[in-house]
Amino acid sequence: MTRRTPGRVRQLPDTRVARHCNREDDVLAHLIETPHTPLSAPLQAHLGECAGCRDLALVGSALRLDHATALAQVRVPSAGQVWWRAELRARQDAAARATRPITVASGLAAACLLGLLASVAGALAWWVRDWLQDQPLVHALLAPLAGPGTWTAHWSGNATPALAVGALLAVTLLAASAVLAAWREQ
Repeated sequence: MTRRTPGRVRQLPDTRVARHCNREDDVLAHLIETPHTPLSAPLQAHLGECAGCRDLALVGSALRLDHATALAQVRVPSAGQVWWRAELRARQDAAARATRPITVASGLAAACLLGLLASVAGALAWWVRDWLQDQPLVHALLAPLAGPGTWTAHWSGNATPALAVGALLAVTLLAASAVLAAWREQ
């Protein structure tokens, strides 16, 4: 088979199946039309002589048996059950589409809350630092951790204690997590 293209001729591969025997159509017709009846005597004699037709009959009967077994095992749901499943799926999809904006708004609100808490923590960090400078208990707890001449021994006016900032951030994150968890529970 050839296909003409502009300027040249291209040879296409032949996709037809090569036949080895002229009686293959008879074997196929018997397998398809009358699978449960025995073969005629001339066709039976031909299967004894022709390996290709014998293989065709063997494969065809195996496929026919597999088809019959599959048909016996198939369970088609009732129309009511199919309708009910389709309605349930449509309701679930509609509910998911309806709650999508609420989920986005919840995420934005949580992000705003975290931003607000972080800004409050930043604003209060100086107040907490000043308050901690006046507490002798903080000095007593931090003195063993640092040697003489460090920020725990001599507080300077511009030094921000790392412990105070860390504690403030931890409290802020815990509060934000608690608010978010309570919000999601509702």
